[in-house]
Amino acid sequence: LGGRKVVREGFKFAERWFLANGGWGSVSRESVGSVTGELDLEKLSLKDLKETVAPSGIVDSDRMVELFCGAVETLGSVGAAQYEASVSFGSEGTGPGQFQSVGRVAVHGEGSDQRVAAVDEFRVNVFNVCSGECVWSVGSKGNGPGQFARPLGVAFNVQGELYVSDWEHDRISVFDASGSYVRSFGEKGGGEGQFVGPLGLAFTAGGELVVADSGNHRVQVLREDGTF
Repeated sequence: LGGRKVVREGFKFAERWFLANGGWGSVSRESVGSVTGELDLEKLSLKDLKETVAPSGIVDSDRMVELFCGAVETLGSVGAAQYEASVSFGSEGTGPGQFQSVGRVAVHGEGSDQRVAAVDEFRVNVFNVCSGECVWSVGSKGNGPGQFARPLGVAFNVQGELYVSDWEHDRISVFDASGSYVRSFGEKGGGEGQFVGPLGLAFTAGGELVVADSGNHRVQVLREDGTF
């Protein structure tokens, strides 16, 4: 009977009654069962069961197993409902908006203009978050401008330009807000603005590009054009 708080307080009262009447030496299991049976213990949380009900010893082990299992199932269903996907992007394949292997993602913008970029094997797909539509894709397998051998990191700058790190080509390619190739920078090496296997990308609040330069065991902070 009652909500969770009422049930919890009711159980604590039953425990006090049990102890005041001499515990198991004086109180039969039938009497305890009739008292606790009036309480809807299924309404209690997993924490309540662990911290209040189980330590009391007045609920038998079979009943406790039932209560614990029920609480875990309830927690799982609530979590699933809370985190159910509201929209999803892409499918398996090689066509527009499809993926062979989804990698890192980056988000830019707000409202109806918000976009998400997701790395595929040799390209990056960009979707409108609200509609789920693939608005453009960039890249293909190769060594030419705007092509990739192994794209890994992605990040948008404030203007909506997309930066993509290429682990094998040791460079970063830049595309404008419409998906057109703009420029690339970087080469293999250990000097300033050089990379060995660049991975994750991010922008600071001041607009500087942060690069995880994995093969050089360092993080570089560069201007948007790739210079120090």
